[in-house]
Amino acid sequence: MRYFITPELTSISGGNKYDKKILNYLKGVQPKTINISPRRSPLTILSFFKILKKMPSNSTLIIDGLIAVKTYCIINMLAKKHKVLLLIHHPVSFEHKKNGDIAIKLKERKIFSRAQSLITVSKTMKKVIQGMLNDKKKISVVPPGVDEVYFKRDLSITQGYNLVCVGSVIPRKNIESCIETLLYLDEKWTLSIIGKYHERDSYYKFLNNLVQRLELTKRVRFLGVIDDNSSLINIIKKSRVYICLSHYEGYGMANIEAACLGLPLVVSDLPVFRENLKGFSRVYVNTNNSQDIADAINQLTINEKSFDINYPLKWHQVGFRFKRVINEQ
Repeated sequence: MRYFITPELTSISGGNKYDKKILNYLKGVQPKTINISPRRSPLTILSFFKILKKMPSNSTLIIDGLIAVKTYCIINMLAKKHKVLLLIHHPVSFEHKKNGDIAIKLKERKIFSRAQSLITVSKTMKKVIQGMLNDKKKISVVPPGVDEVYFKRDLSITQGYNLVCVGSVIPRKNIESCIETLLYLDEKWTLSIIGKYHERDSYYKFLNNLVQRLELTKRVRFLGVIDDNSSLINIIKKSRVYICLSHYEGYGMANIEAACLGLPLVVSDLPVFRENLKGFSRVYVNTNNSQDIADAINQLTINEKSFDINYPLKWHQVGFRFKRVINEQ
């Protein structure tokens, strides 16, 4: 039996989207794949552990990296009883700290080292993960794909002067720099922020206060999660520039999707963006310099030949590669 153990798949973007696509592909091939997702409460986590302990011996467990941290106390038991593969979009220990949270990092070192095999989404992440292991281990790279609908560009749509960014509203996304950049742009420029947020969350409150303090309430919109693909694509198409000033990313799927629609990109100068944005119209910027970011935005225009049509992969190709990696173990 094969089990794919993931967080609750409640979003169509980022790691959730990757997991959903892989899960759907695996459900269509043999052997049978069952998805297990623990809910966020102590009681359900205990129930989750009980489920893991009762799984038939010699099962294949594909565990998402976000869940892997929760298996710290039972990883030795799981590794002895099953074939454990970890899918790591990016190590959790680097979520909030540039050099990694030491306590979480030590847990991940043990978990990653006990797994039979590791799968990640970029060569950059492969290097990061290899540096966390006790010894050398095979790490396969299976990058995300892009839905074919993102290749159906319509450049007759009026782009206006909107900046758009897509992703959860969390500190590492550095959305404050996107907001502050508006001060250095003509007032015709606006910013649409698409992604999950909670009004009681401290980071959202910080951003909202920043918008009010800078008197940008008429130029900044928090649109929340947009689960309808056509609505999401429509907003992106009507924007002029896609902006991503993240401090840290495992891949940056939304960047690729926006680029495939024809938008030029203004992105932070991260190694993973240097790796996966080749062939697209993009500018790398210093996120600490709002004036330089604004200058880059003013210089960019829609370029009909902004990417190589043979790149990136389609999702069925990603699924096939993922299955091949599993079968090789």
